[in-house]
Amino acid sequence: MFRLGCFGCLTVLLLLAFLGLGGWGLVQVARAPDIAAPPTTAIDGQRAQQKIFDVIRRAHSGRPTTVTLTDREVNAFLSRHLAGAAELPLTNLAVRLPSDGRAEIAGQIPVRLLLGEGTAATVGGLIPASWLDHPAWLSLRARVTLESGEARRERRHLRLDVERFWLGRLPLPSFMLRVLLDPSALRLLRWPMPDAIDGLRIEPGRLIIQTAS
Repeated sequence: MFRLGCFGCLTVLLLLAFLGLGGWGLVQVARAPDIAAPPTTAIDGQRAQQKIFDVIRRAHSGRPTTVTLTDREVNAFLSRHLAGAAELPLTNLAVRLPSDGRAEIAGQIPVRLLLGEGTAATVGGLIPASWLDHPAWLSLRARVTLESGEARRERRHLRLDVERFWLGRLPLPSFMLRVLLDPSALRLLRWPMPDAIDGLRIEPGRLIIQTAS
């Protein structure tokens, strides 16, 4: 009887610990990430757009060139000129360029895109559609590189190799991002780039874009 009682107490304690951990996880997921975009203005967005236009125009004229965008200009361009674009599953984007070759990106993504096609179909009848469409905060820290196509005619892509990621403020192993994300949302990790762009480099607080003749 004593052993049975101890086993029952242990079971209750484990259950309480599990519930407590689950509750803590839900609280962390609901919190906004610790990545905030610097304040931007319409002028920042216009300046970034003009710089990108100029670098592409010069490349087509056969003149190699280099242009530098500050993190303010990068954020203004993403929020003012790419907001709601079909190619980007994230909204309310915030980007930080903390160190060489690395970026921190945060944004909101519909819950259904975090469940994958199979899981969304399975829980679709159990969870209200409004919940599945509710945005969740996703943030990640990644190494950024510009892929060069194997063939000359292939388009270049900006590639993000995720080192860490969070749902809200809940840290999760990096490999789980590809497990959680719906296949249609994986384009977040590989962005098509204009053919004119030949090189891209991140330094603290700025993005450097290069073209070749």
